[in-house]
Amino acid sequence: MGRLAGMTESSTSWETSERAFRVNPYVRLQFEHPGHLLPHPNRADLDARRASAPGAGLRVELGSGSGNFLTELARQHPEEHVLGFELRYKRLVKSARKMEGVGLTRAWVLRDQAERFPKYFDPGTIDALYLHFPDPWPRPSQWKKRLVHAEFLRDVERMLRPGGHFQIKTDHSGYFLHILGLCTGISGLAIRFYSNDLQRKAPPAASPPSEFELLFRLRGKPVFCLILEKTA
Repeated sequence: MGRLAGMTESSTSWETSERAFRVNPYVRLQFEHPGHLLPHPNRADLDARRASAPGAGLRVELGSGSGNFLTELARQHPEEHVLGFELRYKRLVKSARKMEGVGLTRAWVLRDQAERFPKYFDPGTIDALYLHFPDPWPRPSQWKKRLVHAEFLRDVERMLRPGGHFQIKTDHSGYFLHILGLCTGISGLAIRFYSNDLQRKAPPAASPPSEFELLFRLRGKPVFCLILEKTA
């Protein structure tokens, strides 16, 4: 995924200026992939797309970047619905193109903020939630901008089905320790796996690597991983 950088509400405004169309061609190109890209997402549209397989599993990536992880995840689980949340136009278009290129029929990307994901689903219906390399906002004065905080984890717990899991990966040790500390206050989430370096200790059922994970592997930089499970 790309770094999730504390976007403001105006970042998802549906008003697109003529200048934006000229400066960024992907503002226009996002509308050329209606089968896989929802530039103006809403709950009713998403429900209609999922209606053909109402009992299918549901996997969601927050901050899906250019779609490498999301597309491979959908390839591995073709019977399930796979969705990604992303804000940047170019990444959305690249994701949709990848999905089209491999013929996926139950995978989509939505242009919206990651923290708004609960409004698109019923509570207790997400099988797996993924958050890879969110912006760590390393300076103490920036910590309030971090995506993962206690209320966010409560949303995660509420939206996962019993037995569902939430996977987090980051290259920032301070953020990783911060998230671990927050987990102790969420009674419905249990730590099922954690690693201080995925190259040395990987989960039993490893998921596809994300774009940032591959980059950090090449640099020899450790990747921290945490998997939480909803217990009830």
